[in-house]
Amino acid sequence: MLRRLQGLGGVSRFVGAGLLDQVVIAAANSANTLLGGILLPKEQFGALALALAVGYFAMYLNRAIVGDVLLALASRYDGEPRIRLARNGLATALCSGLVTTVVFVVLWSAWPNRGEIDLRQLIWLAPFMVPIMLHDTARCDYLADRRPDKALGIDLVWAGTQAVMVALMIVTHSSSAGGLLAVWGLGATAGITVYLIRERRLPWQGSPKAWLTETRHLSSWFTITAIVAQVQVLAISFVVAGRLSKVDLGNLRFVQTVQLQPVQNLITAIQSLVVPRASRNAAEAAKPGPEGIAAAEALRRQTRMLATAFAVLGALMVLIVWPVVSFALVHTHKFAEAAPLALPIALQGAVYLLQVPFTAAMRGMHRARMLFVQYVVFAVVSISGLTLGATYGGLHGAAWGLLTGSTTGLICMMVLYGYALKWVGPPAGSPVPAPAAPKPSGAPV
Repeated sequence: MLRRLQGLGGVSRFVGAGLLDQVVIAAANSANTLLGGILLPKEQFGALALALAVGYFAMYLNRAIVGDVLLALASRYDGEPRIRLARNGLATALCSGLVTTVVFVVLWSAWPNRGEIDLRQLIWLAPFMVPIMLHDTARCDYLADRRPDKALGIDLVWAGTQAVMVALMIVTHSSSAGGLLAVWGLGATAGITVYLIRERRLPWQGSPKAWLTETRHLSSWFTITAIVAQVQVLAISFVVAGRLSKVDLGNLRFVQTVQLQPVQNLITAIQSLVVPRASRNAAEAAKPGPEGIAAAEALRRQTRMLATAFAVLGALMVLIVWPVVSFALVHTHKFAEAAPLALPIALQGAVYLLQVPFTAAMRGMHRARMLFVQYVVFAVVSISGLTLGATYGGLHGAAWGLLTGSTTGLICMMVLYGYALKWVGPPAGSPVPAPAAPKPSGAPV
């Protein structure tokens, strides 16, 4: 019994550190949007939101190439194979950051400085894309190695550094879109510095070529899936800013940050904890005999339990968060016109929550092609719904169009998950494990 309690305590600390880690890094990322919405005029906030959308696009693209692969693949290994993957992943992230820096400088210098689509703030992000991508990769390295406490440590460095510098900006009345972007990058620089010193690694010691060769069966599909997903996110910003206005984009992004960002942060945290476990179960499930059958059932059971829990959580979120956010927006002068967005965005968050278990299982099973198909369906329906909604219903119609895309994506993911289960488990004819014999009375537990 004592061993069991100790095991439960270890699991609780693991999950607690993982969730707290995601809270911290989410606060560091979402602070830009929240503070920008509060401190900046609406025109400047719209430009900040657009620059952040482009920056997140680059960061999440790198995560697809490196971070997501570490979670799904490196989690199956221990010792030198895992360390080699992490080292090569850091080198790949370094190259991604350098390329992104050059692209941002070119966009800043060549993009016309007029109209609703304003990319002038990108120059503030350009110097920091290397540390941002390295830090994101370092987090995934720790999470793949089942050390969320270490990920929490470097994320606290990021968030703490950023918080101090934001406080100085507020005290000195020097808040600006460029300043908020710069302190975000400086926080990432501090966090990755701690990681490199602690692990005694240099980003250029690895081999991007070796990384791409060893992980191409996952990284290629994860990458094009991320491209589709992030193009969809960028397209939302560009369609809203171009078809409606920068003010409308600011309204949408502010409500999404308040209402949808916490949901997405929770999703990321759960994925980082669940995907490594699902990956190990999927690998064990391919083995013949009782162990393979037990692992396959563990994967299915994990998905069922999480789906039930997140369905309940999503329903509670809609019933509680929607009226609270709507009430708060109505009673603010700056974002009162955005109050009708609260309901469709709350429903969209509930749909995203319900999709988590199926996405995690698919990643663990390495069904990268199916994930790509799902994202294509999701993106096409979302952008179509957004465009039609914005045309006929303004910003409110655009939000309902996005909900249509999310719902379609959930249905598609559930169908593909059911199809993928046909290949989970040991080969046909494997012996079924016999039930465990009952322990004699008085035997230690």
